[in-house]
Amino acid sequence: MAMEIGAGLSKVSKAASRMIAAIPAREHGLKIGLRTPVVGRPNTIVVDNFGERYAAERTITKDPSRYLFYKEGVRFDVEELLYPRMPSWLVFDETLRKRRSVVSLRGTDYQGIEWGEENEHAIENGWILRAPTIEDLAREISDHPENRELMDADALLETFSKYNRCCEVGKTDPFGSEPENMAPLRSPPYYALPLYPGGPNTKGGILANGDREALNTEREPIPNLYTAGEISSAFKFVYQGGNLVECIAFGRIAGENAAKRALSVSRR
Repeated sequence: MAMEIGAGLSKVSKAASRMIAAIPAREHGLKIGLRTPVVGRPNTIVVDNFGERYAAERTITKDPSRYLFYKEGVRFDVEELLYPRMPSWLVFDETLRKRRSVVSLRGTDYQGIEWGEENEHAIENGWILRAPTIEDLAREISDHPENRELMDADALLETFSKYNRCCEVGKTDPFGSEPENMAPLRSPPYYALPLYPGGPNTKGGILANGDREALNTEREPIPNLYTAGEISSAFKFVYQGGNLVECIAFGRIAGENAAKRALSVSRR
């Protein structure tokens, strides 16, 4: 509606996003996405379709934009004309499998999904792949239809070995993962879960100034149009972590300025 009267947009291509699980079960034709809070935690790594790590597996709380790891995950290979990291693969061991669910169980109940506190239902359903060795796990991933037989067993084993050595000798991770979030994968069997680009919400929206006046594409105020809240977020690229707070704070500014303008017009 704002665009129809000339409003400009700002940062609408940005997103508070992450790499998430998406099981084959569908609602309205779409896969059901599930948050994966274990990404960036001990006893896990994330690799591309060829078996190589490509970035620090950043936890959502260590990435204020909620975007950096996701941004690496969606890169396009212009030479090979493919997305080598879609899906990516969360690889973990028995230690993590028994410790906790790899997806957030909050929300699975109302979607009718049985995942399991120790991931047992997801394994039974084939959503999580399982194998006794890393080499066998590579073959399981290669046979997955969305890997397209790209997985390289030698590459995955080398990635696995390098990561474990890094954890064991206390060396700095070349990708920059924090030591407290790293622990070797030593307990078989080993597991893999495909990850896809997803997340909570997009960013940006209506272009506005500090007085919360909506601006046109020339950055000029549109008379009598004010905006507040996430549709015209003042934070843009960074997830604000409190949508209602922004509505209240900037809604007050918008309301006060709209009231002043209405009073000024009435006095003419």
